[in-house]
Amino acid sequence: MSRNSKVKRDARKKKEPARPIRRLGASLQPHAQLLDENDTAVGGVGWRDGEWLLVLGGQVVARSESAAMALAMLKHVVAVQASADRDLRLEASPPLLTAASREAEGLGHTLEEYLAVLEQERLERALGAPVATTPSASTH
Repeated sequence: MSRNSKVKRDARKKKEPARPIRRLGASLQPHAQLLDENDTAVGGVGWRDGEWLLVLGGQVVARSESAAMALAMLKHVVAVQASADRDLRLEASPPLLTAASREAEGLGHTLEEYLAVLEQERLERALGAPVATTPSASTH
C-alpha cells in the first residue's frame, strides 16, 4: 500500500458531503401536544414502533406501551408547570384517547378514574410509601 493512499482517501472524505444521521425504525407520529400561552408546542406524545414516546424540549424523555400512561405523563407535566405559574394546554388525538379509554375500560375504570389511579401510583413511588386515596381522586 502506498504512502499516498491514506492522504488521497482523507482528501476524498473531506470533499464528500456530510451524511445525516438516519434513525432506525418508523417516523414518529404525533398524537398529543403541550402548548404554551403562545400556542408553541413545548412537548407531546408520539407513536413509533409500538411505543408511546413522551417528548419534551425536542428529546424523548420517556416511553411506554400504555396510551393511558402516556396521557398520565403529559397531565403530570401540565400540573408541574402549573405549580411554577406556567400554563400549558394539552391537546390529544382521538386515537390516543381511544386507546387510553380502552385500557381503562379493560381494567374496570373510566379514563379519568384510571388516570387518577396512575397518578396515585406515581405519588406512591415518589414518596416511597402508599398514599391514602382521597374520595375526589376515586370518583373521577
